[in-house]
Amino acid sequence: MIDMTQYFELTPGVNLHLVKSRKFKTVLYGVYIKRPLNDSEVSLNALLSRVIDKVSSVYPTQKEMSSALENLYGAIIVSDIHKYGEKQMIQIKMQVPGAQYVGEESVTAQALQFIDQILNRPKLVDGGFDPEIFESEKLGLISEVEMRKDDKDGWALSLCVENMSENEPYRIHEYGNVEAIRKITPVSLYEHYQKVLETSSIDVIVIGDFEPETMKSEIENNLHFYEGEREPVAREDIIYHPDQIKRVVEEHDIAQGKLAMGYRINIPYESDEYLPAFMATIVLGYGGSSKLFKIVREREGLCYTVFARADKFKSVLLIYAGVDFDKFDKAENLIIEQVEALKSGDISDDELAIAKKTLISNLQSLSDYQNSYINYYYNQYLTKGTLDLEEYIERINRLEKNDLIMAAKHFELDTIVRLKGEE
Repeated sequence: MIDMTQYFELTPGVNLHLVKSRKFKTVLYGVYIKRPLNDSEVSLNALLSRVIDKVSSVYPTQKEMSSALENLYGAIIVSDIHKYGEKQMIQIKMQVPGAQYVGEESVTAQALQFIDQILNRPKLVDGGFDPEIFESEKLGLISEVEMRKDDKDGWALSLCVENMSENEPYRIHEYGNVEAIRKITPVSLYEHYQKVLETSSIDVIVIGDFEPETMKSEIENNLHFYEGEREPVAREDIIYHPDQIKRVVEEHDIAQGKLAMGYRINIPYESDEYLPAFMATIVLGYGGSSKLFKIVREREGLCYTVFARADKFKSVLLIYAGVDFDKFDKAENLIIEQVEALKSGDISDDELAIAKKTLISNLQSLSDYQNSYINYYYNQYLTKGTLDLEEYIERINRLEKNDLIMAAKHFELDTIVRLKGEE
């Protein structure tokens, strides 16, 4: 499990989190760069996340980069982009064996210097990123954005988000859009990157078996950040009461209908009511013991797939079902009935017990995997949640049915999307 967690401010707006665990023989470094989710830079950030980890001025070719990582005891480095509510997070992660397990104390400094090169010493050509790598990653990103519509399940959920949040940043997909991506040049992307480094709030998280004071010193000596004012990212607006239910229907070349329903949870993550609200969504639609699975799929046979998932940051609940075209109405009405059943108190002792067991089991497995735990830790940190797993599990065990019922009463249906076959 986790032995110790410490928190420091390296410079204004740049925070260091040290999570010591003797369970792991590797050290995982994570650099999380916060950006606002908005139309003007979403595509820039998405492309940036794909370019920055490919080469550096020190290792100017991908072959040299791979060789350097191999020489660093097979270290792995990746960067990607994620959407956290209405934040867009550029993430850089590096995994390296712990110094004591390879018998070389300098491995920590080498790893941190490698990350520093990625951050602060990119390979530049004529004032912009390497054009060959830039064009390759640009084409790859455009292809992924264009293929989003091919994943009909994901498209139905995305369409639901876009319509229920049509006037909110939450509607924006973290990969951006093709038109904006096409306009980006190697120079404009590098100019944006300079702005990102100078103005973004940044969190550095380290998880592994290390001495905290030594690690803190190594980071201060080897990781360098711009010292100046950084822009905080605004908190999401999460309370919204729909005047009426939005309905969206699209025709696609599909053999099975796709139904997506968006609910406003209307409870901020800081609230004591959020955990019971989340537990209610597990009772509703997580796994084979959930109401949606047992009633809508198994008992009534109205769908092939059905599940519910919550977004803690934006306080929304998305429900998805794959249905026959002639069963849209029945499936939709029965799903609504199950949500109303939660509100009216229809939660059995078994349903609550299974939901608790499911969530606790998932949480306990987190500490077995460094990447899973670092994601959990950062999610909890951003939402001011309980960082200690055992304390969180105790809170779950104390929940009673009435806690879930009262929280579920806040749920309000906002948007319904149907993807149907072409006429």
